[in-house]
Amino acid sequence: MKDKKPNYRILLILTTIILWLLSVVLAFLLFLPVLDSIIRIYAAFWGDTDPIGQAFFIGVSLRNAAMFVLAILYVIGIIGGAEHHSRNFNTPTSWHVMFLTYAILLTIFLFTLFF
Repeated sequence: MKDKKPNYRILLILTTIILWLLSVVLAFLLFLPVLDSIIRIYAAFWGDTDPIGQAFFIGVSLRNAAMFVLAILYVIGIIGGAEHHSRNFNTPTSWHVMFLTYAILLTIFLFTLFF
């Protein structure tokens, strides 16, 4: 009975680490689709037909600003998620944050599919 307890803890640690790393990779892979969606929405409402006009430069600036904001949110999410899971390992709040992380990633993915 005592031998199964450490194996169970190691399995929980590995599961948490794998799920956290998977969320990090998925969030990184969503950068380009999110930026493309932002530009697509901008072009639909404020774009013009001139290929190198003012709307083009505003679109590039908008994409750069969005990339900066996404990168900051990404770093905050990585560091905050790792810190939260290491301090609250295997508690309901840790699993709740993991669920919220994947729910947000799924929502962002669906946003990029429809927009």
